[in-house]
Amino acid sequence: MYSKVYWIGCDPDKAPNLMEHYDSVLTPAIQSSEYHVGHHMVETGSGKWLLVSNYHEKAGADAAVPMVQELVKPMVEQFGMTLEVITEGEVVRSI
Repeated sequence: MYSKVYWIGCDPDKAPNLMEHYDSVLTPAIQSSEYHVGHHMVETGSGKWLLVSNYHEKAGADAAVPMVQELVKPMVEQFGMTLEVITEGEVVRSI
């Protein structure tokens, strides 16, 4: 398994709408993706999240980039969302 870790941010006043959009649009797309294993999102503050995106392998993570960009673009435009890759790598332990 391969993971990418992101910081996500947006205006706290827009956070509920961002999460609603995430649940209604991104969740089904990720669940139907041939590349993704899933996501874990941690709320770290008002309008701030840490996202761990899990993939079957690095090649899948790379192949998923255009799909992710397409999904994220409207969120940046509508909610002022920021998305920053913090790090990425092979999962070495999963309990």
